[in-house]
Amino acid sequence: MKKILIPTDFSENATKALNYAIVLANEFKATLHVLHTFQSTSHAGRLANVDRLIKEDRDKEMDDLLDDLKSKYQYSLDIKGRCRKGYTVEVIEDEITKVEAELVVMGTQGASSIGKKIMGSTTSNLIKDIDTPILVIPNEAKDINFEHLVVALDALDNRDVNVLEPMLDFAKTLNLPINLLHVSSGSYHTDIDPDIKEYITQNGMDFSYDKVQSNDVLEGILDYAGKKSNSLLCLVSRERNWFESLFRSSISQQIALQSDIPLLVLHDVAE
Repeated sequence: MKKILIPTDFSENATKALNYAIVLANEFKATLHVLHTFQSTSHAGRLANVDRLIKEDRDKEMDDLLDDLKSKYQYSLDIKGRCRKGYTVEVIEDEITKVEAELVVMGTQGASSIGKKIMGSTTSNLIKDIDTPILVIPNEAKDINFEHLVVALDALDNRDVNVLEPMLDFAKTLNLPINLLHVSSGSYHTDIDPDIKEYITQNGMDFSYDKVQSNDVLEGILDYAGKKSNSLLCLVSRERNWFESLFRSSISQQIALQSDIPLLVLHDVAE
């Protein structure tokens, strides 16, 4: 993982995510690409001057941020940044391609890290639209000090177990124990794809595996992850909408609004 993209709007919650991205860039010895997006008001007349002033203002904010970071991390951090005009999701998607980002780090508002707001936000759209792993950092998350990597898996066969490679990178680089988790809902007792366990073992990693029975899958996941101190929660997002289905019930949404757990989203994409 050598290139990390961190979109920012220069807000407090974006700063929280940036702090995480800086630590990870140092741990992975990766280049950190900071991106700010802004939208145009017009292409002609007096409003064109407003656009120019907006761009100049945002460029200055970016320059000030980069100068500050480079002064603090001049010997340890390779950092680049720029501002781009356009619709946020489209620009981020294009920037991912341009810089060949292997991880996107995003901040979220308040404590609604994986609840209603994320499902209607830029982060949600990126989760649905891109294949690049995304690390979602709630504003209420603690300072980065991961102790456990909780990997929540459904009962579907993985189309490609290599989708878990970024998770293994996190575990190896940050020296985190891997806690595989499967939550069975209702009266059905299901299990994960056995190829996943074999894949992790073949990569020389140890892991624990727990099965939990719960009428609410999301509640079961968050309850388990919350009992692990300083956990990073990893979910595999599928085209079958398993990830989005976790947020359909109002109870699940209320629980998610209380979560302050960082979330790593991987994408199991059909060929």
